[in-house]
Amino acid sequence: MTKRTYDNNGWLEVKDNPISKAGVFDYLGAEIGAPEPDRIYKVFRPPEELASEETIKSFRLTPFIVDHEMLGKNATPAEKKGIQGVIGENVYYDHPYLRGNIKIFSDAALSDISSGKIDLSPGYRSRYDFDSPGVYEGEAYEVVQRHLRGNHLALVDEGRTGADVAVQDHLVVTIDTKELIRMSEEGKDKDQTTGDDNGFTPEQVEQIKQIVVAALAAGKPSADQDPENTDNPDENVNTGAAGEGAASAEEGAEAAVEAAEAATEAAETGEPEAVEKAEIAIGAAEEAITEAKEHLDQATTDSLNRRLKRLKRGITTMDEMSSMKRKIARLEKAKPTMDTGELLKQIGERDALAHKLTPFIGVFDHAPMTKQQVAEYGVEKLGIQCAKGTESVSLNAWMQGRTPDSQKAHATMDAAAGTDSIMKKWGEK
Repeated sequence: MTKRTYDNNGWLEVKDNPISKAGVFDYLGAEIGAPEPDRIYKVFRPPEELASEETIKSFRLTPFIVDHEMLGKNATPAEKKGIQGVIGENVYYDHPYLRGNIKIFSDAALSDISSGKIDLSPGYRSRYDFDSPGVYEGEAYEVVQRHLRGNHLALVDEGRTGADVAVQDHLVVTIDTKELIRMSEEGKDKDQTTGDDNGFTPEQVEQIKQIVVAALAAGKPSADQDPENTDNPDENVNTGAAGEGAASAEEGAEAAVEAAEAATEAAETGEPEAVEKAEIAIGAAEEAITEAKEHLDQATTDSLNRRLKRLKRGITTMDEMSSMKRKIARLEKAKPTMDTGELLKQIGERDALAHKLTPFIGVFDHAPMTKQQVAEYGVEKLGIQCAKGTESVSLNAWMQGRTPDSQKAHATMDAAAGTDSIMKKWGEK
């Protein structure tokens, strides 16, 4: 039975939904005021902290929003951000989860949920204890998170604590957003031989169509159907056809997703051809799910979409590797005598400067830039006056000894921040 209910106004309520979770999670140092802002720390969120009455009270009647933003005094006014719903008063700890009832008013948020954006992530303020390392359930941690005080609950693309904290339905799905490090955005520098950079070539489109057709044709009649049952001929014809169609559609979509998973696994080397094939297979699986959607129940559709979502996140890193290999191959072909080691050194210096600059101006796509272009972009954004050609020196001098505003605040949002995302889920219909 579904945990999602709708009232006379069409507003959605989900009861006993996970909001946060005890355990050990990855945080970027800049998120928690750590001594090394660019390092990833293992942070322990103790059960007793989530179970404390003060923590529970702080999450009652807090706003539900789409995507993170700290609200209230010295932050963004609620009316400017826009409130989409609310956490109710029935907040409690049920190991390992902090649970509560969520009510959503906004059509926009309901549309996001229907489209598969179901990850939840709490935004809160907390303190971090750097002097009490230890081990929790076999996993070592360096920092302990204490005194969590709720600010909001956000609907996000990916959650920190894994696929078990999400808007719940008959499946127990929970999401505590993984907002760690977001690296360069997906698919920014693909080098395809034909077609535009953000789409498939005509040949690839035809491949996709063939894969979809094959996947949908792979379905078989449901094993639950009894062809010998002729007690009610009319009912047997209708339910038999529907059952066969649903089973065939589900098996076809499942086959397409499995093919995408296999192709993505083969692409882990970052070889351009393997990555391209994996992207084609993922696209084919998406089309297969769309084709079969009318025959599938919502839980099955959401489950298949979640699997594809995980594959897409993996493809992001593979794309970066593939793009780098393509660049090196092109440069070596254009200049056979060029020292590949020197090229990689230049790329490393560029990435280091961009990483150092990011806390001051936010994440930006530096993949197509040189180190000099990154420096020019940085001085322009920060309004630093300097002579042409001295941008890199001037930028480093300006950043030396300064603390970015992003590292001064200790407000935490368990989703999207930094360069390599960690976040995830909250339910299906």
